[in-house]
Amino acid sequence: MNHSYLYDDDYEINGRLIKGGFNTLPYNEVFVRVGGKGRIADGIECGSEEASYDFHGLGRSFDEGLGLPVALFVRTLMFQDLIALLRLRARLSSIVGKHQVGGIPLLYISPDRGTRVLTVELQQKLLVIMSNSLNPFQNPHIKHKTKMGQMSDRHFQQKLEELLDLDDDDVRNVLTAEECARIAGGFGATDDSVANLLMDVMLEDFEAEKNDCNNNGDFFVGGCNNQRLQRLVNEGLSASVRANDFNTSRQLLILYTLIASRGRYDREKEVSVGENGLQNNTLLTSKRCQRKLSKQISSISSCSRKSSHQLQKMSSALSPPPPPPPLDTDRLRSATNSDGLLAVLGAAEVLKSIQTGAAKKRTLEAAQSIEEWIEKSENSVAYRLASWRDLTAAQDDLKINTESHSNFMAFVSNKAINNRKMFAEQLRFAVENTTFEGIEFLKAIHAMVGKMHSPCLRLELLQFILGLDNRYSVAHVARSVELAATCLNISATEEIFSNEIDEPNDNA
Repeated sequence: MNHSYLYDDDYEINGRLIKGGFNTLPYNEVFVRVGGKGRIADGIECGSEEASYDFHGLGRSFDEGLGLPVALFVRTLMFQDLIALLRLRARLSSIVGKHQVGGIPLLYISPDRGTRVLTVELQQKLLVIMSNSLNPFQNPHIKHKTKMGQMSDRHFQQKLEELLDLDDDDVRNVLTAEECARIAGGFGATDDSVANLLMDVMLEDFEAEKNDCNNNGDFFVGGCNNQRLQRLVNEGLSASVRANDFNTSRQLLILYTLIASRGRYDREKEVSVGENGLQNNTLLTSKRCQRKLSKQISSISSCSRKSSHQLQKMSSALSPPPPPPPLDTDRLRSATNSDGLLAVLGAAEVLKSIQTGAAKKRTLEAAQSIEEWIEKSENSVAYRLASWRDLTAAQDDLKINTESHSNFMAFVSNKAINNRKMFAEQLRFAVENTTFEGIEFLKAIHAMVGKMHSPCLRLELLQFILGLDNRYSVAHVARSVELAATCLNISATEEIFSNEIDEPNDNA
């Protein structure tokens, strides 16, 4: 910002001297930077919280730099620009701190209308429109750099910084939980605020189930049917699909698994201690508060950027609670062809197969089926060739998702038999040595996928075991298994939230 524009009687623009300076052109440009360290609000400097004497021309100096922004603005009222303004404020808050940015004015500046303030009330109305009427979208300037397989560290960091905080500005008291979920899935929200949202809804489920049990004379055991929580997460995932944003969908799935699994597990454990076992639990409280995720799980939004090799390094020492109640993602999977979203929705289906016990049953059926094929194929070359023709026809009809057609010579020789023998042995090993509730089963599946080159029947059987459709290639299956394992691994963390909990809002 030009110093003379603020303080001189006259102001020069492109060689022309404007008499009256600031008073003549009050909205020629916005006051985005001032001398000193922090922004002044109501006579108090936000950074130091000390009184400022700028009214008398004291306290502001460029000796220590230009200072921090005092306002953010847009020049149009298009929704894309208004949402970009909210994201810019969130990014600024992430970089310089909430205490510096809290309450910063958001302005609309137009030569025809002058300067208008986007008040808190207008911001809340904007959020309502975003959650109900707008088709959600990512930041158009960075969305192509934050796709799965095309991730730029710099752009991904910006995406994390732009996440909206649903705990700010009384948003949770203005929007419904479903509207907040759509904001989180379609536009992006911070991990802490999304975790708080899911936890509060889960607690409401607990309370509703407890009341139902009391009315029916039954004993409450804690959160067996998180129906509203599941519907809420499906709302968020639906918004993620509409925005084509696999980052927000992955965040929702991981947090849902963490909250629903760990929260229910802790609730049941506390209830088993005694009838009043939860009354002093500060984390599982029915009062709305702003919790902070523990340090072990505080980087959920970026956790999937780890290499796929991390799956085999995941510790099995901590026994995770059972997978969360299943999500119904069939409709969402059919609505997208995005590799990233297919991986996330596939992971949800994998967790569903484990939770319902279908994975174990299907694994036994698959092992038996492939052993029957081996027995017939060892005694008949004609049977092997007929199998090859059937697989080739299925690949031509796109009924099996493979990168290349089945190798004819593998069926003429014993290579196909040997591959499938090994696969059947791996399935039997998985059945006999895993509980189908922890990471070990997923590790076994991931190890099988890692050794496959051009599978046909084996891929089809893996899709059947995990509940996936025929669009899932070997790479898709591997990504879905990795994310499902990440969800279970995080849910094994002993503490969901840190011990530092903000005081509940009096207006909540």
